Amino acid sequence: RLDFHGLHSDQRITEPVVRGQEGAAKWKQALSAVAQSLQARESERMAMIASARMTNEEMFLARRLAAALGITIFDVVPRPQKGDGFLISEDGNPNTAGAKLFGLATGKLGSIAAGVESQKISTLIVLGEDATECGISEAALHALNSLVVMGMLPNKTTACASVLLPSSGWAEKRGSMINVKGRLQRLNQAIQPPGQARDDWEILRDLVQQVSGESCAGTIEDVFREMSGSTPALAGLSLSRIGDLGTQLSLG
Repeated sequence: RLDFHGLHSDQRITEPVVRGQEGAAKWKQALSAVAQSLQARESERMAMIASARMTNEEMFLARRLAAALGITIFDVVPRPQKGDGFLISEDGNPNTAGAKLFGLATGKLGSIAAGVESQKISTLIVLGEDATECGISEAALHALNSLVVMGMLPNKTTACASVLLPSSGWAEKRGSMINVKGRLQRLNQAIQPPGQARDDWEILRDLVQQVSGESCAGTIEDVFREMSGSTPALAGLSLSRIGDLGTQLSLG
């Protein structure tokens, strides 16, 4: 509730940027640059760092993007913290349960960092995180053949990006998350993202379409429908059926 300053920061990333191209890029150019860059790489030398702060819909599409590119090395960034057994969880991420449900939490973050540092990994996709906080040096990021970054605020990783895609903050998006007790909860958009920044799920959907040629969902409700149709724990649910108080899931 106090983490609102970043939403209104004058440092917000508001336009796509393609390295080597003067000024801001248009979305069509940026997405095309990403697709061309990623499709030209060997899948075994590619990796993805996602975020357990992403919504379920974003994680679902991130997995589709990884599958379309043949990426098998991916993980989310853990945020352990001291809990109080009441209001503060020992997990500082709001959607670790979602990351586990969609198979993004793999425990491979150390292997990704080592691979980038040794240059065994030459292409890295970073979704809403700073890779330098995962043990990856700025020098190693600069040495990558391709670094695609999606984020809302500048950091050491965005400064190294081959393509930088401006995304939305938590109050600027719709979707769902699963809390530490396994309760599925709905997020409602409160404000619009600034400039050309877009909702993360839209960016990921367009990237999947660019690299796979597949048609994807047109609305967030469509994404949830596809997600629930292929995820047993969400079977029979929709965004509207979650309700204002959420829905308890059986996650096994």
